[in-house]
Amino acid sequence: MSDEVKSITFKNKVIIGLTGNIATGKSAVMHLAAEQGANTIDADKIVHELMNHDPNIQAAIAVAFGSDVRKENGSIDRKKLGEIVFSDANALKDLEAMIHPAVRQVVAERIQQSEAPIVVIEAIKLLEGDLKNACHQIWVTRCTKKRQMQRLMICRGWDAELSATRVKAQPPQEEKIAMADIVIDTNGLMAGTETQFFEAWARLPEPVTVAPKTLIVGRVGESLMRIARLAGKSDLKTMVAVASQIEKQVCPRPEGLQVRRAKPSDIPSILLLMQKATDGKVKMKRAELLMAFSERSYVIGQLGTEISVILGWSIDAQVARIDQMFVLPSDDTIPVLTAVLSEIEDSANVHIGEMVVAYIPENQLGTLFEFFAKEGYFEVELDILPDVWQVAIEESQPPDTKVMIRVLRDERLHKN
Repeated sequence: MSDEVKSITFKNKVIIGLTGNIATGKSAVMHLAAEQGANTIDADKIVHELMNHDPNIQAAIAVAFGSDVRKENGSIDRKKLGEIVFSDANALKDLEAMIHPAVRQVVAERIQQSEAPIVVIEAIKLLEGDLKNACHQIWVTRCTKKRQMQRLMICRGWDAELSATRVKAQPPQEEKIAMADIVIDTNGLMAGTETQFFEAWARLPEPVTVAPKTLIVGRVGESLMRIARLAGKSDLKTMVAVASQIEKQVCPRPEGLQVRRAKPSDIPSILLLMQKATDGKVKMKRAELLMAFSERSYVIGQLGTEISVILGWSIDAQVARIDQMFVLPSDDTIPVLTAVLSEIEDSANVHIGEMVVAYIPENQLGTLFEFFAKEGYFEVELDILPDVWQVAIEESQPPDTKVMIRVLRDERLHKN
């Protein structure tokens, strides 16, 4: 692929640029936008994808900043690179000059490939680069520094010192707010964030009425969207083909079964089930679960007044991840679990998901492993997956879990 520079114009799409300092609630807003059918694109994750898998980007970074920043497998050690560029403003500018053209290329491809009329691009440095020029509106999230630190300690497991250091290293929030069309304050409960989001969403213009937007892109090496490892690829195709032939379980739906997205009013019941299903090993506080609601959806299976199944899931980069499973054994476990999983798969399909990955807790391998296998899921070694799927799994897999996948769309496996 050449380094050709060209412009790409997007018509009949409303493009929103979402930014904000670290831990100010951007993920929550992205999650809400995805639920409304938007094509959500995380530019910062694209940077990670390029550093992990684009050989031209990797080589350029190694030449500019030294071979020590490259791992044995060729990927970039972001910690070592960060130690260089975050202490040298000029070095950071050099890095961005290498990365940003490739990021714009991938963003443009993802906008073009989706039929969604509304696009949300999240980037922490959105306002400093050219991506802002492709946006009809700029949305900024904000909250107090105390709230930022709480989120970093709970959601990322950082200690207070590291959290404070990262928050203090960010530019003043006021700089972003001054350039915003919409400001969403996430300092309160999730319900408050949702209210602000839906008010802004309701005021969006119709896609057919907005002016076309143009993005200048330069093709720096191969786009990540076209990379797939050759080794093992045919084996993966075979595994997918075999799995697709599995006749899924036919479970009569129990009378009175409700399958729905969890609401804040369900929190007491959810917390109780989490404790029961794990024999008291998982004990979350209400505030922690509310915060988790901004990172993923919880789909519950309820018979009568009793919730017996909870699956927590999210979707990003067209990969749906079921990363939390709480199941209370009963005579109706399988039909309830089947109905909940079906709801998630249907939602993933609506969001043009390519794959669903289930992280099976090692202490529940027996029942859950067998269940997912009968639903067409199979174990897989990460190194035979397309790179973008590998990255999605590596970035989200909880500890002490096994990976099982079900491919919803196999077009990526047939790309050259």
